[in-house]
Amino acid sequence: MKPMIEIELDTDNYTILVINDVMRMLIIQVVVQVLFAMKNSSIECFSQVFIENTLFIILGVMVYWLVFKSIVDFKSTKPDDTSVHYQSVY
Repeated sequence: MKPMIEIELDTDNYTILVINDVMRMLIIQVVVQVLFAMKNSSIECFSQVFIENTLFIILGVMVYWLVFKSIVDFKSTKPDDTSVHYQSVY
């Protein structure tokens, strides 16, 4: 499926993985927050707690990709499987 918008960045593929993962977490957080706010009228849609929580999650994802992943990398000892069970960019 071709995306509606394609953004080309002058950076390496690893940084693209980081950006995609951060964007994925941000979208998940926003969708969950909007759904919670729609379901519960007592919950403010974009409260300070939501903003802080989202920033902490994004910081955690960035620490994973930029710190942890450079220290520890898991590799399989099995030969490559011909069927792909995950996104091909990962």
